Amino acid sequence: MRKLRIMVSISAVAVVLATALVAPSGAGADDGKGGGDSKRVRILDDCDPATFNAVIGPGTCTGDGETTFADFFAQLVEDGAAEDWEFKPGDFHVNVGDDIKAVNKGGEFHTFTRVAEFGGGCVPELNEPLGLTPVAECNDLVDINGQMVPKAFVETGVGVGGNLHVHVLDPGTHKYECLIHPWMRAVVEVRSNGDDHEHHH
Repeated sequence: MRKLRIMVSISAVAVVLATALVAPSGAGADDGKGGGDSKRVRILDDCDPATFNAVIGPGTCTGDGETTFADFFAQLVEDGAAEDWEFKPGDFHVNVGDDIKAVNKGGEFHTFTRVAEFGGGCVPELNEPLGLTPVAECNDLVDINGQMVPKAFVETGVGVGGNLHVHVLDPGTHKYECLIHPWMRAVVEVRSNGDDHEHHH
């Protein structure tokens, strides 16, 4: 089972980050700054704690989902995605100046990461059955307690029950992806709101 070893180490880091990040990412979430509206995106999964924690390690899944790890992996191989792992909504628009608030309603650590192009995440064992190669955003690493982890995990990770505020700036189409579960994707269209606000630069 060498294949799962790297996943164990990445998930162990994710678990450490998840517990470290729950407080800061949840704190000050509604600071009211920015003056714009906030669009809520739910981060969902259906992990079964007993089987996920047995295969990957304690603390990987703290939810009450029903999809076993074996079923989860079988779905990846067969369908290229696990159906209950998703961003909801996955396609929406906001105005310039609005925020996106990504709220983790699942049982696992996820990221809500802006990517230049959709692709694979940072976990080789989940990219492999999907035939994906990691996105460029996986290349920037930082040292967390002696383990090199993607900087995006630290900056855009969302622990269970936590949330992440994203300030959307420039008009256009923006892509967001979970860098652990790369089929979890959102396409956000940012519209310039000339009529809505007296905002001139």
